[in-house]
Amino acid sequence: MKRTMVALGLLAVLTLAGCGGGGEEALFDPTPPVVGTPSVTREAGTSRVLVQVQVFDVGSGVQAVMVLAVGTDPTPTQVAMQAVPGTPEQYQATLPADTVRLQVKAVDRNGNEATSSEIRVPPPGPPF
Repeated sequence: MKRTMVALGLLAVLTLAGCGGGGEEALFDPTPPVVGTPSVTREAGTSRVLVQVQVFDVGSGVQAVMVLAVGTDPTPTQVAMQAVPGTPEQYQATLPADTVRLQVKAVDRNGNEATSSEIRVPPPGPPF
């Protein structure tokens, strides 16, 4: 009985050893994503800040894109950006009207990160 169990265990190990982890191979990707220059505009009527940016990664692919926004509180707030439907590599987010500066941060599937330079947000139009 004990030999049968050992043999079955060995058979299971040999069978699973050839499966390769689900068919996906890990890629060696030491290169961070490329973050374009963010486009920043204010939404008419609400003065909310609209941010759009192009981000791509030729190695492992983009995992997440976020905005680090600073408003009246000097501590940056992280806001996830969403992919723009039908426009590859384009991401967008809407931020509160009190946003005064921001940066875009992207992370690829291997954990490499890239951050845009800081962008100052234009003030809302009158009346304030």
